[in-house]
Amino acid sequence: MSDRDTTGTAAAGPAGTTGATGTTTRRRLLTMMAGGAFAAAGGGFLSACSKGSGAANITLTTNNGWPYGPMPNAKDQKANPGTKAYADVLKAWLDENPGVTIKNSTLDVWNQQTLTTALTGGTAPSMFPGDVIGGWNRANVRAAMSQGLAAEVTEHLKTYKVEEKLADYVKPIWEKWAIDGKFYAAPWIYNVGTGLHYRIDLIRELGLKEPTPDWTWDDVRELAKGLSQGKRKGIALQGWGLNAGLSADGMDFHSTIPAPDTGWNWRWDYTSRADTWVPLIERMRAMIFEDKSVLADVSLGDGDLLAAFFRGDVAMHNNTVIFFASAPGGDNAPADLAKKLDKPIEEVVGWMTQPVGGNGRSTSTQGQCDLVGFSPDLDDEQLDKAISLLTYMQGPGWVKQRTATYEHTKDPKHVFDGANIMPLYKDLVDQAPSSPDEAWGKPFMDQVRRAAQIPIAPNEAFYFSPENNTGPTTTARDDMSSRWANERGNLDLRADLAKLDQTRNQQAKSFTSSRSDEEFVKSARNYYEAHDAYWKANAPEYHQNVFRDWYDNTVLPALKG
Repeated sequence: MSDRDTTGTAAAGPAGTTGATGTTTRRRLLTMMAGGAFAAAGGGFLSACSKGSGAANITLTTNNGWPYGPMPNAKDQKANPGTKAYADVLKAWLDENPGVTIKNSTLDVWNQQTLTTALTGGTAPSMFPGDVIGGWNRANVRAAMSQGLAAEVTEHLKTYKVEEKLADYVKPIWEKWAIDGKFYAAPWIYNVGTGLHYRIDLIRELGLKEPTPDWTWDDVRELAKGLSQGKRKGIALQGWGLNAGLSADGMDFHSTIPAPDTGWNWRWDYTSRADTWVPLIERMRAMIFEDKSVLADVSLGDGDLLAAFFRGDVAMHNNTVIFFASAPGGDNAPADLAKKLDKPIEEVVGWMTQPVGGNGRSTSTQGQCDLVGFSPDLDDEQLDKAISLLTYMQGPGWVKQRTATYEHTKDPKHVFDGANIMPLYKDLVDQAPSSPDEAWGKPFMDQVRRAAQIPIAPNEAFYFSPENNTGPTTTARDDMSSRWANERGNLDLRADLAKLDQTRNQQAKSFTSSRSDEEFVKSARNYYEAHDAYWKANAPEYHQNVFRDWYDNTVLPALKG
């Protein structure tokens, strides 16, 4: 995962993974984040009884209960208190919005090709996970929005005062999604991003050093080696996790150079800083092949990692924070692991933000706000009702569902599960019973709140206009990651980096950007100036020792033409 785009987490991140495993990962992730709403998903549809006369007949289609589904039947409500709570909340909204029908769609909205085909063909549901249209890549999502794959909803968001309702930790992220002052989605859920989940009990049992906010990937290596005992590996890393140690030092960021004199406007140069990158790659390979402390596979999905962690096959895994807060009774929930060991969760599992790179560089843990998109075929009335439903369920409906859940379970872990530990709207936690601290322990929530305060680094997607032309893929970079993680023996890493340059630059020659050279240069200058200010304020040692020289001698000359 390139640190030029911090979606990943999400990535997410997700964080966010993409490709064959990414669809399943994101579907499961968003299900967890939505909490109780998903218990209400079901077939069929609901027709609200009209109050008064002249009520418009409006149909909204959603996907298998995402983000919200039709009214559950009486049998399901009786069998599941969470479903009953959802039904009560939904009925309250429907009573205020007569004539609205919510209908279930079975289209696979988690598959990018399927969803975009449906959107262009006019068969997509009214609401869909907005990040999917761009494969969870921010720049691609914005490009898809600008090309008409999502309805423009700026005025509707103003009507329901969405931005005013957002929590302070969400606003700096959400406001960047505007394209020329217009919004093409609504905020769905927030989380603080990715970090390392680890077994506190095993660390203490072995007398090892526990993670701290300033830990490095050298510290991770030492801890993973110490935790590797018998058949247990110290850490599990999926594809993007394998690159995390490289991203901490900005490998892909520093190797991507503006080139306005070329058709694509970018070139790649991993070779000139090979003295920096080779030791980082060697460290990753040493963890895998020498220490034998890593369960590593580029095809690992979140489900695989969570299961391995629950079984005790691994003692750490790199993932989105919300997996810590999985409600008890789910697949491989940390809370169930703590129950199995008969210990409080804060004595069994911990979570820490991503390790920092050299010279204190760190942007790997970054807050993220996932999106709800709306079909471009919806008219104003339909959009109004869709956003009305969304904002009600995220505000008053959230409080009512959380309260009903607590009344039934008396367990705050079911109240503040998944992304509910950090609600999208402000002041909601104070209105709900219990607290995230009671649910998951103050040490964990202290780290979550600290992560929410990490300043958001400049992201390329928000400084350049949406790219309307197809560009080169990251396949060459992904293939190289796979080679480094799987091929034994002595690899010529410098030759690999040179080959990566050659391959990526050769591929780029076949593509032309939709941006004019003048526009690109102006945007690039703003982008790198923002980085200059960000690093000076947040990582002064890295800014002085690494960034400034690269910025002055590589970036600025390229932008002078």
